[in-house]
This record gives sequence, structure tokens and C-alpha cells, in this order.
Amino acid sequence: MPPMLHSHIRVKRNGKNYLLITVLTLVSFLFNPFPALPMSVPPLSKKEEGSFVTFYKEGGKRWEAKWEMEEFEENGVRMIRITMNAEGLTSPFTRDMKWESVSVWRADGSFTPLKAETEIRDMEGNPVMTEEKTIDTQNGTATFTRKDYEGDGSLEKQFGVSPDLLIVEGLVVALRSLPFKSGGTIKTQFLTNEPELYNVEFKQSGIEKVKTHEGEIECFKVELVPKLGILNAFKVFFPKTYFWFTIAPPHRWVKYQGFENGRDTPEVVMEVKSFKEIGR
Repeated sequence: MPPMLHSHIRVKRNGKNYLLITVLTLVSFLFNPFPALPMSVPPLSKKEEGSFVTFYKEGGKRWEAKWEMEEFEENGVRMIRITMNAEGLTSPFTRDMKWESVSVWRADGSFTPLKAETEIRDMEGNPVMTEEKTIDTQNGTATFTRKDYEGDGSLEKQFGVSPDLLIVEGLVVALRSLPFKSGGTIKTQFLTNEPELYNVEFKQSGIEKVKTHEGEIECFKVELVPKLGILNAFKVFFPKTYFWFTIAPPHRWVKYQGFENGRDTPEVVMEVKSFKEIGR
């Protein structure tokens, strides 16, 4: 919202002018809402690693992955690199693949995605597809590029984005900074791999015990709610999407339920198998 009008315009404080200023201020607020703010830096270790498995919602394994996260510095700015290596059946393919995904986030004052690169190969090691997201935080743009080496699915698409942008790669790390204790809701933009840009809410919806290989863990349950504007009535056709995070810091991710990779992909359940912190 811009500065109050009376700081720039000298007026007589009679009833008519005061009413005019009040109306203009309200109109200014409605059309210039408070700016979107980036996520705060979540609780992080110097290095972390883990693994998880993805199943069909009805049961049956699809793919599994190992990941690691490490801190580094670039031009005096604290950064986080998240690397995932996975293998199995994933959308939109009909045969097993291997893929590596690397994302880089700024973790200095705020937690902001800067880029993500995914390289997909078949089980023989032949390149199949690459995807890249590049976020220009100064100009407020995000560019998605896909190269398909087996078909005609190559594309490039650019979006105008706000500072609260989140991306798929590294999302469960970013969500550690949710206001869990207050049970609050955050509103943000979310860039998927379809690729599409959505306005969404991440809303804490209670506390549940989740069964894991370590036993039952008490977790915060978080719902992803798409904000579809005039199409909000059609949200009933979207499956419920949930994340579970440990109550104990660093609020590590434990489970996910929802679309695998955007609309028109299977509903899946992802379950963490292992998690390890290496230093603080």
C-alpha cells in the first residue's frame, strides 16, 4: 500500500475533504494490497540426507528416491542445494526411468527458489527429457523450459511471479517455516511441473500420528488448498492434498498424499524411509 495521502497532499480538515481522503485511501488499499512476502528461512542443518518411497494411493510401489541437502555460500550469500536421485515409474512415462533433480534456494533473510534442473534417463542411461526452472527475483519472472528427446513435448513458458513463489523441488523443506504453533495459514504462489502457476494456501489442519518405519510419530497435518478464483466451486474435483511434518523441530517432512506431478497424474502417497542430520 502506498504512503497515506495526507503525507503528500495538504488539505483542510473539513468533513467533505476528510471523507474524500478516507474513500481514496480505502480504494488505494483495495487495489494495492500488501505485497507478497517470501518464506522465512526454515530450521536447517548444515547438511541433511534421507530417502522416501512413492506408492499408488490404492497401493503398489511406483518409485523411490534418495536426497541430500547441503549449505554453501555464493558471493557472500547463504544458499541451500537440494539434490534428489530417483528410480522407477513416474509421470508421464510408461516405463521405468532414472532421474536427478537439483534445486538451489537462497537462505539469507528469506527462503527463495532460484533455479531447478531435472535430467531424466531411461534404465540404459539414454537421455529422455530435461526440465529447467529459472527464477529472476529482480524482474519477478520464472521461466520453465522442457526438452523432450523422444517426442515433441519440448516447450518454454514464462510466468510473472511474486516474491512468495514456491516450486516443487525443495517444497517440503520450505514448508518447515510454516507457523505451526499458531495453526496459521500462508498464501503463496506455486509453480508446478505441468507447468502451471497457482495461487494456493498451505493450511494447518490438525495434529495426527503417522505410522513410519520408526514407529508412530506425532505430526502437524498441512493441507494445500488451491485458490481458483471464479472456479473455486470446482475445487471439489481436486483431490485433497496433504503434507505431514514432525512436531519436533526441524519439522522434518514425513508423508505426502496428493497428485504425483500436477493434474492428470496419479494420486500417490509418499512416505519417508530415512532422515539424517549432519551438523548444525
